Amino acid sequence: MHYCIPASLATTPGLRTTKGAIQEHSGALLCPREYGTEASVNRRKKDGAIEFFPDLFGLKYLTNYIGEITLFKRLPSIIETDSLSEGSVGTAEENSLLPHPSNLTCINWMICNLFNRGQQSNAAEDWRLEVVLPLLRRRCQNLSAECDAPHQYADEKKKVVREVEAISQTLGSGLLEHIANTFFKTYWEHEYPAASAPQASNIDYDRRLDTPSMVQEIKTLQAKLNETVDEDEQRALEEDVTGKILWLCWCGICAEVEELLPEVVDYLRREANMSGLFNMSLAMRPTTSADSGDDQTHLRRIMRDAGAYTSKHQLLLVARDAEHTKWSGTNRSTAAIENGGTIPSTSFQTPSTPVV
Repeated sequence: MHYCIPASLATTPGLRTTKGAIQEHSGALLCPREYGTEASVNRRKKDGAIEFFPDLFGLKYLTNYIGEITLFKRLPSIIETDSLSEGSVGTAEENSLLPHPSNLTCINWMICNLFNRGQQSNAAEDWRLEVVLPLLRRRCQNLSAECDAPHQYADEKKKVVREVEAISQTLGSGLLEHIANTFFKTYWEHEYPAASAPQASNIDYDRRLDTPSMVQEIKTLQAKLNETVDEDEQRALEEDVTGKILWLCWCGICAEVEELLPEVVDYLRREANMSGLFNMSLAMRPTTSADSGDDQTHLRRIMRDAGAYTSKHQLLLVARDAEHTKWSGTNRSTAAIENGGTIPSTSFQTPSTPVV
């Protein structure tokens, strides 16, 4: 019997390669003890993953607007269940990125801190903002000088536009829009305090993500994928595994952005040129919709599907069962016709009563 492959699973070779890379690199982050046998191998794989995932979400340029996102540097140590103490399995560099409460495990820290809004006081300057705050101040100054220094203004605007175009080709494009909207709202509230403020922007992610369960689901699905021979099921499982990995990353990045953005905004209110901030917020919104390509669109869709708990593998199995039932009914009807008989009915029918 032939089963049709759902259109959503008909992927290009390039996309399947990207999915494979996502699954491979996630192993170094989510299974730091299981991935490889030598410390040097683990470290090399981990470093590769730390470079791969930020590029996938456009963090190279997003850091110029929000600060350094440290999720992927911290994730291997966070996933470990050992206590964050002197016996921590992370390297000295990784442990320096994490708080060290002796009564919290890495998993607990991830749930309590990474996927909840930050509790850090704004009074204490965050080291993740050391580079971006002066950069944003300088940019706002340059982008306010359209009349006084037109060349300087034009050069700065070109830089912003190039960065925006690059980010728009990644899975981080939604974050860019959120940051741009927040900058514009900051300008508006400063310049027109008595007027109605623009509606606050919002990022769509799971703020209550059960991280340990998600990690375990990814491992379970990956193991099932490794054992599956059927090609259609392989493609469906690839979608599920890739989507969950991307959704886990997306939620972690968004949580860190929501932690950093209020600090960035507070600084801009105090130090930035508001006219320049307005011009920058406009430059961060491309006048035409950026074409991120079919592969990026597909990755974004399966990431959202994972967030909506949609399983391609389960949908495929349901579709197969439905088609099997349909073909079974057709075969029974055909056999009955060929035998000149009727199909036995299993339904109860009330005997007809003559109308008087």
